[in-house]
Amino acid sequence: MDRIQKALDKAKAKHTEQARVVVPEAKNDKNTKLAADPLKSPIENISYQQTRVKESSREHLEKNRIIAGMYNNPQSAVFRMLRTQVLQKMRTNHWQTLAITSPTGGEGKSLVASNLAIAIAMELNQTVMLVDMDLRNPTLNNYFDLQAEVGLKDYLEQDLELKDVLINPGIKRMVILPGNGRAEDSAELLSSPKMARLVEELKAQYDSRLIIFDVPPLLQTDDVLLSEKYFDCSLLVLEDGKNKESEITRSLQMLENSHLLGSVLNKSDKPPTHQYY
Repeated sequence: MDRIQKALDKAKAKHTEQARVVVPEAKNDKNTKLAADPLKSPIENISYQQTRVKESSREHLEKNRIIAGMYNNPQSAVFRMLRTQVLQKMRTNHWQTLAITSPTGGEGKSLVASNLAIAIAMELNQTVMLVDMDLRNPTLNNYFDLQAEVGLKDYLEQDLELKDVLINPGIKRMVILPGNGRAEDSAELLSSPKMARLVEELKAQYDSRLIIFDVPPLLQTDDVLLSEKYFDCSLLVLEDGKNKESEITRSLQMLENSHLLGSVLNKSDKPPTHQYY
């Protein structure tokens, strides 16, 4: 963990712009979509008439460490704390889309994205969409046991309607656009006009909706660089003890134009100090 902090501090000193959150001036344009006001009335009566509902069982979620909504699990507080920090920054900057990535595979980015999405959906005045944009290795379908027969890859390749691929996992105020099958041409699909139109449609549907994109690892494909125009901000997930200092530095460099909110240290041996409060 000390090595990771050292690398982050060194990268911050060398690349000042990418290590801090840039706060742009608030825009008053009538077409600007704003994140939910925390003082607005609760969003309670949501009816999923066109979105398929496939309720994820508590047992399956817990088995896959999707525990943000389980108050009896002491580790769930970590994701609610992360939610508060993320929402504060996104609401301040009027940001709606967040990309979650990692330097390499297997560091837990999809796990963090899933738990953060649930934690955000638990806010009564906030809706969230979780998009599996890791077309080479989609995992959200399995994490939530959605049994999806089509996903983002199919939507981009075929003549499907959006309602054909969206799924509600039985969690209020949350919808998932899952992945299904491996796409070798993921870079071309993600940079296609149809993908750009999809993102604009998702952003335009609800002012109260935040969109979380679970994107591929930074150092293994060019997918993130090709699709960074879709993201207002980003979050970097690091596995404790896995990455070299050069990998962390390179990842921060690649995210320098994406309003990096911060980093999440995953698989750490040290529990958070607030965990047993």
